[in-house]
Amino acid sequence: MGNESEDMLIAMVSIVLAFAIAFGGLGVFFQPNLIPKLAIILFTVGVGFISHELGHKWMAERYGARARFVVWYQGLMIMFISSIFGFIFAAPGAVYIFKQYMSKKENGIISLTGPVINLGLWLFFVIVLIGSAMLSIELTQIVKEISIFGMHVNALLAVFNLLPLFILDGAKVFNWNKGIWVSAFVLAIGMMFSSGMIASLTL
Repeated sequence: MGNESEDMLIAMVSIVLAFAIAFGGLGVFFQPNLIPKLAIILFTVGVGFISHELGHKWMAERYGARARFVVWYQGLMIMFISSIFGFIFAAPGAVYIFKQYMSKKENGIISLTGPVINLGLWLFFVIVLIGSAMLSIELTQIVKEISIFGMHVNALLAVFNLLPLFILDGAKVFNWNKGIWVSAFVLAIGMMFSSGMIASLTL
């Protein structure tokens, strides 16, 4: 088992490269605007994913569990192969939690923390977009693109992870408290559908 920081770095770099390939094909690495594209993906998808996983880790440790992020190399391979065909199956790694006994409530709260982090990032990007418009502050093109894409990405990450399926976060939250799951899922759906309207209003 490697160093956790190295695993996170490998996962983040892999996500950035995979999404670049999915959006622009293998030829994206020869395009003159490669660096801005990589920066946009890094500060949206990369930050959204890693922050989500760190949220799980932080909350698990608050409950006295040992937790660490572990890169999944088979997942990296699947991610890169899928990106060549224009879509992403993003499973570069996950936080593994070790505790002798964990209640449904603890497991549910730990699982909920990741999507809540994404919703918080969504709100941050919304504040940047709406705040700059209200204050008549002209954002640079790359900051505007990062804010709009970051808003969409984090809403989608929250909605996807809150689905009550298989080993996704939503299944554990649903198993703990159905009312809290419904509230979180409806909020995430609302944020996802409002992202397009907010983007159009701030363009």
